[in-house]
Amino acid sequence: MKVKLTELKSGYSGERRVSNLSPKSRAKVIIVGALVISFIFVYILSSVGVIPLDALLLKAKVAVSGNDERFPLLTDTESTICMDVIGESIVILTTDNLTVYTPEGKMKYSQPHIFSEPGISINGDRAVVFDRGGNGFVLINEKKVVYEGKADNTIISAEYGEDGTYALSTKIDGATSTVTAYNKSNKLIFQWNCAYENIVSLCVSDNGKYLGVATLGAKNGNLLTNVQYFGIDYKEPLNTQTIMGAVPFDIEFTGFNTLTLLTDVGVYTINRKDEKYTQSLKYYSSEFNSCDVASNGKYIVSLAKYGSENVFEIHLLKSNGKIKTTIQTDYSIKNVRMSDKYIFALGEKAIYVYNYNGNEVSKIVYKGEAQGILPTDDFIFIVSLDKISRCFSYGNSEIELSN
Repeated sequence: MKVKLTELKSGYSGERRVSNLSPKSRAKVIIVGALVISFIFVYILSSVGVIPLDALLLKAKVAVSGNDERFPLLTDTESTICMDVIGESIVILTTDNLTVYTPEGKMKYSQPHIFSEPGISINGDRAVVFDRGGNGFVLINEKKVVYEGKADNTIISAEYGEDGTYALSTKIDGATSTVTAYNKSNKLIFQWNCAYENIVSLCVSDNGKYLGVATLGAKNGNLLTNVQYFGIDYKEPLNTQTIMGAVPFDIEFTGFNTLTLLTDVGVYTINRKDEKYTQSLKYYSSEFNSCDVASNGKYIVSLAKYGSENVFEIHLLKSNGKIKTTIQTDYSIKNVRMSDKYIFALGEKAIYVYNYNGNEVSKIVYKGEAQGILPTDDFIFIVSLDKISRCFSYGNSEIELSN
């Protein structure tokens, strides 16, 4: 239908088309149009790194579902041995139980244990829970208990690989310690006895074909760390490196062929065919603050510069040991953690979140005492006395911990 425009005071003479849509339908069109324009705007901002689209969608999902009702998650500080993240979930190990919760705080499963000295070694979305004072162990992943077993001897440490291979270091008669590895069918596929040194840390490559072992010993009154690079199909190590004066904290496969050793005085990388290790980062033991390794192979080291209490540096290193980013802070750092997207620094009054380029993307101010942080790409789980609180990893906020 057309309407003549002949009575306008402006003198305009013409025609216009009248919409056949009802007022209710026109309102729907306007709303849909606004949503489309908003989505396009957010997508553009996300594509240039201003606002992560997944972070916005996550906040919208939480707002609609209201799934933060279970937080704070109540815990028992006296009986808790360890709290951490396994995949995207929360794992809590106590003196008599292991419990895994969803990111929403809902219990996935619970597993009792009778370990005298329970410990846990987490590798991405899987872990080994073991008895340091005995021989029992449990393989778990984010969804379920995979296997319960017993070692032949007292367990020192353990690691559960991505392909299902797992390794145990134990104490045996006639040797200081030994390493055994098993496939996902629980068949013994590797064994190595260490006669003179103590095994401190071990790791399994993602494809299950290689092992890394760090041992601590002494020579002429000086401490030394030996790094052994093993192939599962070989009895002798493919590569051995000795580092004098270093105390090992952790050893990890950060790349396909790259072993990374984190110690109290530096970070070292060893490739399978290297004649000599490479020192990627050097520092004094008095400067070392904390470190963490992400499942993507990148890792961070936090240093109190010159032993200062308020001048810190956070170094982000690539899987090959090259420094990607250095962040200098003017606040005191309790410890640092990382996810596959972000770097997290726990300060005295706030949690600071950085992207891998070293830019601050979030600051979460907390009231109360934070004992630790368990971060993922989506959430930060904040550990305080007898509870775990939750906030978003991306975006500035404030949270009360003292209630």
